[in-house]
Amino acid sequence: MNVAIAVPIGLALGQAFHLLFDRLYTGEPWAGPLHCCPSCRQPLPPALLLPILGFLWSRGRYPCCYAHLSWRAMILPAGSAALFAASALVFDQLGPGLLAGVFATIFLVITLTDIDRRLIPNRVVYPSILLAAAFSWAWPDTSVAQIFAGGLVAVAIAAGLLILSFPFGANAFGLGDVKMIVLIGVVVGLPAVIVGMLVGTLAAGVAAALLLLLRLKGRRDYMPHGPFLALGTLIALFWGGEIWDWYFQR
Repeated sequence: MNVAIAVPIGLALGQAFHLLFDRLYTGEPWAGPLHCCPSCRQPLPPALLLPILGFLWSRGRYPCCYAHLSWRAMILPAGSAALFAASALVFDQLGPGLLAGVFATIFLVITLTDIDRRLIPNRVVYPSILLAAAFSWAWPDTSVAQIFAGGLVAVAIAAGLLILSFPFGANAFGLGDVKMIVLIGVVVGLPAVIVGMLVGTLAAGVAAALLLLLRLKGRRDYMPHGPFLALGTLIALFWGGEIWDWYFQR
């Protein structure tokens, strides 16, 4: 039953992020029509406000100018629905399951902005930190003290990684990554933040090593960390406590 409730909410939230995506990293006001074509700036039929169905109805093109719809029109609603479904399955209670789905979707959005625009937008990170702090009481197995301790540990980890990245150039690790790590800390808390950071950092290191060995990237080329940190966050959000306990109780 929880999954049946969570999936439509995930579809709606993913579609909302898709419609607002271009406003996440610009100074464009939030107010205004959500159905404006980014190519010709003409109003679109209401059908394109529907998640996934609008994309299929239009055959992947804006009917006003026949420009291709962004691939995000499918990825964000479908990905958000899948993350909400997974969250509902992991968490027995509906409230925490929906909350986990919201934050999982936020990290999906951050992943896409980092890949597409090389930015981790403040318009997403700062409100999300406040949201995580406001709902720090809502997690069934993580206390408020653990959430804020996770934020403090995240600040220390981010500062350490920033210092270690200096020899590799300005593109190695940015302030956007620092803010994202702080967000991770106040979402998953302590000790799950340590699990998430280890997984994300190891995944990023392996990917970077492969790209360097294959000479697809140089040592000072930009390599997005957001997707790897988001992967570690999802694992920490869903199973961080269990992984921590398993490791120390072996």
